[in-house]
Amino acid sequence: MTFSMPPTFPQDTFQEFGKRASELFPVIPTDETPNDLLQKQQHFERALWAVAYRYRACSELNEAFRALLQGASDHWRKWNADEELNYRLEQCLYHFFANCVSVFDSLAFCLYFVGAMMAPEHFPYISKPNNIKLKTTTSAFASAFPNAPITEHLWGLSENPEFKKIKTIRNILAHRIIGRRNIHICGTTGADGKYTKTREEIWYIPGSNERLEFSEKLIQHHLEETNRLLTTLVSVSLEFVKSERRK
Repeated sequence: MTFSMPPTFPQDTFQEFGKRASELFPVIPTDETPNDLLQKQQHFERALWAVAYRYRACSELNEAFRALLQGASDHWRKWNADEELNYRLEQCLYHFFANCVSVFDSLAFCLYFVGAMMAPEHFPYISKPNNIKLKTTTSAFASAFPNAPITEHLWGLSENPEFKKIKTIRNILAHRIIGRRNIHICGTTGADGKYTKTREEIWYIPGSNERLEFSEKLIQHHLEETNRLLTTLVSVSLEFVKSERRK
């Protein structure tokens, strides 16, 4: 892959999966459907590239977010009074969560076309790509390959707490409101009469139950979880293609 990717990306496994999966698509279209096969292959290839593009964007947004926080003024740190900086930080967060969900949606879309080349009768939405979602792909694999490890992992992804958290945040940001840094300062007086003041910064998103610490590591944590989930799913996708081609 000549396209530069972050070192955390499972590049070798991803490339091998792409190479082996692409071999499922015949080189020459049939006379009856000269354009149909090309469309299938283009959907597969561009979804595969989308996974890489979205993941790289997630990594770059993490770095941009950290850089913005490191360069923040003392006035902003104390009072939150810099709407331009608030905007730039929120844009990093919004685009991170949007790209993060897209990593998995794109891989699911890609896998739908892989599955269709093996068991087309179970993948009816090839001609209606708008209907292909993570849930659609999972259901199709459950029908066509009920005992394959990839099917179990697709079901598991939908129910994974971290993925559900990321998707919930994306949905709120994309469809309703922005999140915002909130500063909480409170004080307590101990039995010895000593007064202690504590300061807490969170990223508050009305409608979300998540309590996210607003710090340079806010995106980093979710990026690490994204990488873990993606690495596993790409690995089982490769094993699926290899095992099915041996049959």
